[in-house]
Amino acid sequence: MFKKVLNFLWTCLIKIKDFFVWLFLRLMRLLEDHKYLHVTHTNYNSEGEVVDTLVKSFTVRKFYKCTNKHMNFKTYSNTIVELKTATPMDYMTETIVGEAVIYEMGPWFDVREQMRKS
Repeated sequence: MFKKVLNFLWTCLIKIKDFFVWLFLRLMRLLEDHKYLHVTHTNYNSEGEVVDTLVKSFTVRKFYKCTNKHMNFKTYSNTIVELKTATPMDYMTETIVGEAVIYEMGPWFDVREQMRKS
């Protein structure tokens, strides 16, 4: 009898804890500024002609650093992404309205690897 009461109280406490976790996550989602990030980086050859254009899209949960040559942010899948380039990259951000489209990470954005291929 006593064991059943303790088991019932334990399950109630777990459900209450889960509810507070759910509530905290919903409040955090309201306070965070979620955005789509589209990054474009163009590689040029020695004559100044366009060799390759890399376009990568992310669904960003939080920006840590956002400059022309260095970006550091957290995606919807809770992975931290850092983009660094020697030359400035063009980027566009869009504020998410409604349901978010989660972009796949795909191959890692590495300019040096693309330059080795060309």
